[in-house]
Amino acid sequence: MEILTSIVGKVVDYTVAPIGRQASYLIFYKRNFKMLAVHVKNLQAAKERVFHLVEEERRNGKEIEKDVNNWLEKVDKLIETENQLQQDPRRANVRCSTWGFPNLILRHQLSRKAKKIANEVVQVQGKGTFDRVGYLPALDGVASSSLTRGSENYETRESLKKDIVKALSDLNSHNIGVYGLGGVGKTTLVDEVAQVSKQGKYFDKVVKTKVTKNPDFKRIQGQIADSLGLRFDEETVFGRADRLRQRMKMEKSILVILDDIWTMLDLKKVGIPFGNEHNGCKLLMTSRSQDVLVQMDVPKDLTFKLGLMTENETWNLFQLKAGDVVKDSNLKDVAIQVAQKCEGLPLRVVTVARAMRNKRDIQSWKDALRKLQSNDHTELDSSTYSALKLSYNSLESDEMRDLFLLFALMERETIEYILIVAMGGNIPMHDFVRDFANSIARRDKHVFLRKRSDEELPTNAFLNRCMQIVLQWCHIHELPRKIVCPNIKLFTLSSKNRSLKIPDTFFEGMGSLRVLDLTSLNLSSLPTSFRFLTDLKTLCLDFCILGNMDAIEGLQNLEILHICNSSMTNFPREIGRLTQLRMLDLSNSGIDELPSNIISSLINLEELYMGNTSIDWEDVNSTVRKGNASIAELQKLPNLTTLELQIRETCVLPRDMQLIFEKLKFFKIAIGDVWEWADIKDDTLKTLMLKLG
Repeated sequence: MEILTSIVGKVVDYTVAPIGRQASYLIFYKRNFKMLAVHVKNLQAAKERVFHLVEEERRNGKEIEKDVNNWLEKVDKLIETENQLQQDPRRANVRCSTWGFPNLILRHQLSRKAKKIANEVVQVQGKGTFDRVGYLPALDGVASSSLTRGSENYETRESLKKDIVKALSDLNSHNIGVYGLGGVGKTTLVDEVAQVSKQGKYFDKVVKTKVTKNPDFKRIQGQIADSLGLRFDEETVFGRADRLRQRMKMEKSILVILDDIWTMLDLKKVGIPFGNEHNGCKLLMTSRSQDVLVQMDVPKDLTFKLGLMTENETWNLFQLKAGDVVKDSNLKDVAIQVAQKCEGLPLRVVTVARAMRNKRDIQSWKDALRKLQSNDHTELDSSTYSALKLSYNSLESDEMRDLFLLFALMERETIEYILIVAMGGNIPMHDFVRDFANSIARRDKHVFLRKRSDEELPTNAFLNRCMQIVLQWCHIHELPRKIVCPNIKLFTLSSKNRSLKIPDTFFEGMGSLRVLDLTSLNLSSLPTSFRFLTDLKTLCLDFCILGNMDAIEGLQNLEILHICNSSMTNFPREIGRLTQLRMLDLSNSGIDELPSNIISSLINLEELYMGNTSIDWEDVNSTVRKGNASIAELQKLPNLTTLELQIRETCVLPRDMQLIFEKLKFFKIAIGDVWEWADIKDDTLKTLMLKLG
């Protein structure tokens, strides 16, 4: 009997159940199509959610994970398949056949297909949750140089490039060097070698850094780390060096390009493994001196000299940069003479050619030739100086020339700093160009630029004419009681000596000062001579320890106040009296309490930056008053268009917060206690991070 029951059960399983399932396709035809539409609608919503995440990651410069892209492609195909089935013209024929009966075969086929697609839709939607949508790829690290790059090939350089690539391919070579005159094109050459190495996949990684005359080890480490996707947690140079060395050893083969070496560089201090420490690490170095390369353990037979361009190469490059104007028969002869005066140095060729681009009057070309022939400068190579001066004089206006000189003076400053001082941007400069700009600034604009501690202050006669004083990161032990500079416009002081004191009377002779930058100083009290700075428009007090700031009240015409990464015991109420302020930056400052009615007094304020601060905002919804500023005060700033703000407690938000947002064009705001300010990207105009209780 048990055997019979078992046999019957099997028969039911293999006959009745399948028959029932097949019959359900006929019975539940409409329901199957209806459920398919519902599932696809849910899938489309899930797709939109993932797509929004993808777009956000792309805006942040991230690559999208392969499984995410595959999922999106699968979703698109499924939706297209469902759409085709829903629009299938045969669906109109499922009711009756030719003989007046329901077309059961077609009804069964379509219903079964709808059910199958619906099940697949549910499965795919279930896989639409991802731990990570995108990732930051390692930076390229090697920018393509445009000094001599164009449609032209330069035979001598191509030959040298092949020799260098061949040397890099040699298993027994580790250090290779390129040397030659400044401006001869060493950077361009090694950039091209890097591109060839990457395209040929000779190395797993190719990274590059610019060393310069005064190496900044943290910057060098940072440039290499960026190319490797490495983020440092260590603060010291030596700690970062250990971390970088560890990371580089993870690469089986790596090419490190060290550009523009002036003296022997301590590779261990940078964190570059060398010798037997990592046999897969090769170094390609450039310098003006072959001796420096030999000091860096480059075998003499692996030092390649990059010489001047031939006459034909010079003319081809000159034509490329100057444009079709040189083909004019009336200008060609003098244009050839101008090109010859560049003497085969690419920097000169490019500088002069760009200055003469599209100039069609013969007199301009003759003037250029005459200026290039008057080589009367001694600090720089005379021909290069003449070429740079010609280019400098070709700038459109005095404002452009002043901005160019400012870029040269502020060699290591950030883009944001240049924006604050001159409302400009940042540009890279060849060291020849920077030296030229500094010489012009010193001579024509009466700029005093002090980079050495033993450099004496200029004479009183020079100070009477002086318009800018730049004292950058010098070991200054003492400042004079007063400097008389009646024409000064810019004064910057950044000191490695935290104990440096600024005498109270120091600024009494600087009544025409417009921009003042004091960085990394311990200012227990601002100098009382601030009251003489009635024309001051911009004040920067970054990375300072600030005490008594009463004297700031005298700066009644101040428009920009920048107090970033500084600590102060109390936020001065006197700032509320600076009613001409247009920008106030308190980012990363150690402010805990902000008294009420200070921010709201700054009625001309256009930009307010208070990111990464821990201000105890007043809760306007509470009956208890502590006398602190409230977020609602921002509504009283009619000109406010830019706001960066971190609010850790949501209870302090005013009910009509939207009134603040309505007038903002740019904002970065984090609300809630879960956000780290450093994690918020700066590549969007409007960012709101929100977590409510």
